Amino acid sequence: MRFCLDAIDSARKGLVDAVVTAPIAKESWKLAGYHFPGHTELFAQRTGARRYNMMFTGGPLRVVLATCHIPLNGLWGRLNIGAVFQPIELMHETLVNWFDIDKPRIAVCGVNPHASENGQFGDEEERIISPAILMAREQGIDATGPYPPDTIFLKAKAGHFDAVVAMYHDQGLIPVKLLAFDQAVNCTIGLPIIRTSPDHGTAFDIVGRNKANPGSMRAAIALAIDLAVKKHKRAQDSKRTPGEIK
Repeated sequence: MRFCLDAIDSARKGLVDAVVTAPIAKESWKLAGYHFPGHTELFAQRTGARRYNMMFTGGPLRVVLATCHIPLNGLWGRLNIGAVFQPIELMHETLVNWFDIDKPRIAVCGVNPHASENGQFGDEEERIISPAILMAREQGIDATGPYPPDTIFLKAKAGHFDAVVAMYHDQGLIPVKLLAFDQAVNCTIGLPIIRTSPDHGTAFDIVGRNKANPGSMRAAIALAIDLAVKKHKRAQDSKRTPGEIK
């Protein structure tokens, strides 16, 4: 934990350009007396970020989660209009500023089967998700939905959308890991510093057996470098006059 805190503080002071975290065992953290659900919440608290979300990029998909490390039966206590609007807005900003997509197309998942099918299987789509999408569209964000999650990822994979907003952890992570387990990266958006990590856990079952695939860690490092380079370029451009920027 001390090394992690030092890394965060170093990034805040500008001593390092980005932080790439390795997988942790959340149970071990708890046994050691640290009660953060994961790195994401620790980074948010340490940096003072009030608005943040987990974003995953891998293969053809970019996915952001409306809720992070909470039990499924606690979802209905945390899912509200603001919780859905925030990842839409942050993802839009991330795609424009970090991924050079001028007009991102963002698909928003429903939370119920078939996105409730007009209220047949719940009212969260009409009561929570649709108003959040409307708020985003009023700000000029190209967000549409809510879509049934069992089909929208196919359309995103085919290139019809630049990103998908998922309502909870497994809804968004299953398609990402299915399509790009060894290349996917977790990036915390909304922080004042750059932080990436692999998309997988500690894999204690294969420790010392020379079976671990380093692909996701390599991808996390590569993305951190790419984002750091872009951050420096923006900083340099901000110091120039408009005529000097190329």
